[in-house]
Amino acid sequence: MAEEEKFEPKIVAFTCNWCSYAGADLAGTSRIQYAPNFRVIRVMCSGRVEPTYILEALQNGADGVCVLGCHFGDCHYISGNYEAKRRMELLTKLFRDTGMDERRIMIEWVSASEGERFAEVVNDFTEQIRDLGPLPEDYQEKLSLIKGALEAERLRIVLGSTKRAFASGGVEEERYNEALYTIAKEEIERVLLLEALEKNGPSIVPELAEYVGVPKTRIWRHILAMTMKNIIEVVGERDHYMEYQRRGQ
Repeated sequence: MAEEEKFEPKIVAFTCNWCSYAGADLAGTSRIQYAPNFRVIRVMCSGRVEPTYILEALQNGADGVCVLGCHFGDCHYISGNYEAKRRMELLTKLFRDTGMDERRIMIEWVSASEGERFAEVVNDFTEQIRDLGPLPEDYQEKLSLIKGALEAERLRIVLGSTKRAFASGGVEEERYNEALYTIAKEEIERVLLLEALEKNGPSIVPELAEYVGVPKTRIWRHILAMTMKNIIEVVGERDHYMEYQRRGQ
């Protein structure tokens, strides 16, 4: 029997134009060998890589995704790599919360003069993904869940205002990151709540709490906010609870 073909991962790498992409170019011109599994996407700054780009890469066939940016202090746009780090840390936490292996995503720093380091990062990450194997099929639903949360208006506003928030000098980074994570978790719960209404039709709070996996008090908070935004509506009463459905369902 022929030996089973060895799994070769598909990896997407978002590389900063000014540093890591130039590092990749240096590795090539210096004839430094590295794994050919990377599909490089050049971006002007690692801070321009939205978390949803990473999720979409995984949804469309990648087994792993990495972001390669400038070292701290070398960013051409001053704080872009800090933005990238913050977003990747958030995404890593959400991977962990939803039961996905966070080792499938990575952020690293490579300068324009570090061709050897670029090759080392590529080879190490490729071997890591090769050991993990193909992206599990059940990840697709989880990726869609996180993507839905990250596309929520409230979270996009907060992510988009990070630079202004820190420029004001009145925001502590640790507290800001924790608030960002809290909002993301709440948005995941709201995505699940809407999913429950779409699958099961009009529902009451205990049913929604069981589906989402959170206490009834949290469901009440979400219902209040989503009712005020005309996302869901009351359609009746059952077992001493109001019955809700998605507006227009």
